[in-house]
Amino acid sequence: MSDRARLGFIGAGWWATSNHMPLLAARPDVELVAVCGLGADSLARVRERFGFGLATTDVHELLACGLDGVIVSSPHTLHFEHAKAALAAGCHVMIEKPMTTQASQAWELVDLARERGRHLLVPYGWNYKPFVERAAGLVREGVIGEIEFVTCHMASPFATF
Repeated sequence: MSDRARLGFIGAGWWATSNHMPLLAARPDVELVAVCGLGADSLARVRERFGFGLATTDVHELLACGLDGVIVSSPHTLHFEHAKAALAAGCHVMIEKPMTTQASQAWELVDLARERGRHLLVPYGWNYKPFVERAAGLVREGVIGEIEFVTCHMASPFATF
């Protein structure tokens, strides 16, 4: 029995390779076991860079590896399908936002995680960043004045893997 968490990734795009994989690969208590995504060339580069034992385009092959947990960072419309399969395989699941594209699917995942005794997590830490906390403080203090309109835009660059 290993004292390291055996993890798999479903989705190997920019967000996973720039954020989750580097942080988890650096941890001594984590083993990056398998990665699943599209494109054999990019998967080979991800496998080499982060030390995954398996790189595959088949979700079911990844889930057959005896993983403790899975990070789902696939396209939004596949989050439900991938998280459900991972939970059914007995894995803890961290699923990127949006959790699903339909509320009923999100509740189905919550119920399945409870039934299986697995953790289901949607990470979002930006609300705890110092600049966000400072902005919230300025709003509370009335420094900014009454907010009448807010717009937000987030763009993701493309990495070449």
